[in-house]
Amino acid sequence: MQDFIAQFGDYAPLIFLLLASILPIFLFPPGIFSIIGGYLFGFKLGAILTIIAAIVYTNVMFLISRYFAIDYIEKFLVSKLSLKEFNRIFGVKENKLAVFLIIFRLIPILPNSVVSYSYGLTRISFKHYFIANLIGLIPGRLIWLNFGSTLNNIWSLEFLHALLLVLLFIGIGFFVTKRMD
Repeated sequence: MQDFIAQFGDYAPLIFLLLASILPIFLFPPGIFSIIGGYLFGFKLGAILTIIAAIVYTNVMFLISRYFAIDYIEKFLVSKLSLKEFNRIFGVKENKLAVFLIIFRLIPILPNSVVSYSYGLTRISFKHYFIANLIGLIPGRLIWLNFGSTLNNIWSLEFLHALLLVLLFIGIGFFVTKRMD
């Protein structure tokens, strides 16, 4: 994927932004774009592009679910979530949903697409979703971007630090997920 994007030269950031904004809507794993963004564009530009793309695709998923795909998404989630998980998400008040969304975004093992499409089916307003989504998305994106920006020198101390941060982030995600059961 990175070779495909890099071939566009000066237009590579725009192509990256378009692909990273659109493909996750169709369930392409979005995490790869954080790593590629850091690798191709460095931490700063990669962060800007990746965070904008994440805001776009997560909000589009929410709006698709909210306005166009309620029946399909609800059937999909019923088959993917336990009754306890389903009720935990859909039986909660708006302010708690916002807090849970921040937590869900910080847990790297929860798929963004499932969370975004799920939240379109809840009672949370778009405004509260947008704010909580933004707060929750940024830390994880920055951790993966940092990792991606060090891939050009995997024998460096920076790469080791980035790798340890990713492993810590994943470990905390597993711990929090187990505590939520």
